[in-house]
Amino acid sequence: MEFGINFLVLALTLGLAYALTSEGLWGAALMFFNVVFGGLVAFNFYEPLAALIDKTGIGWGFSDTLSMLGIFCAATGILRMTTETIAPSMVRFPPAVYHAGRLIFGLAGAAVTMAIVLLAFHAAPVHKKILNVIRYDTKPPFGMGFDHQWLGFFQHSTGAIFAQYGQGQRDPFMEYGHGAGGQRYAVKVFDPRAEWLIIHEEARPYGTGSILGDEAAGGDATTAAPAQGAGAGAAPAGGSPAPGGPGGPGGGRRGRGGPGGPGAAPN
Repeated sequence: MEFGINFLVLALTLGLAYALTSEGLWGAALMFFNVVFGGLVAFNFYEPLAALIDKTGIGWGFSDTLSMLGIFCAATGILRMTTETIAPSMVRFPPAVYHAGRLIFGLAGAAVTMAIVLLAFHAAPVHKKILNVIRYDTKPPFGMGFDHQWLGFFQHSTGAIFAQYGQGQRDPFMEYGHGAGGQRYAVKVFDPRAEWLIIHEEARPYGTGSILGDEAAGGDATTAAPAQGAGAGAAPAGGSPAPGGPGGPGGGRRGRGGPGGPGAAPN
């Protein structure tokens, strides 16, 4: 079963990559950046939109998933139309550059898209073990961890690239907020303890067992889990306890925080 799900994720990724590479180097490169910026917009604003949906009284539980995918599709579509309007013609490249470039950008764009789709499943009110296979530490497909890598990239973008200094608290792992002369600044960073996947698995309503309970015999889950919680740029494992309810450290809606969400995660 695990092999089949990993193979399915990989096959869908390769199918998306084929569709992107068919647009040539210029089109694949534009779509890659459209998808990346669409994902950044989605993760900044899906929580506020989901909170508004919840205020309508709809209690179906899919507000996070709907908001994430809706904003991602809308933002990517708008960016796609914009880039096609600004640069409607294909740019010519040498054959070797053309084929290598369209392959690289096609695969990268497909991987980012699949990462957003996987994270939408993590945010949905489904079984704790998604498709009876995927948990917070599964890293599909075949250990590549598209979802983990995206979370690490988004954490890095909020902590270093699009950082908002002077807000929240200092980074608990001292990775972000460095200034000249060794001065440290408070910085508002996404998921500072790298536990987005863990908190979402705990929040999913179906299935039994807790991550903390599963790992009680082998050690403190909150010390081991952050190392699995995100990809590049993720906070290293430490001895910090997991946050409690909404609005706590690293917590937004139902304990999940982001730079754009209400009660967004300070670090």
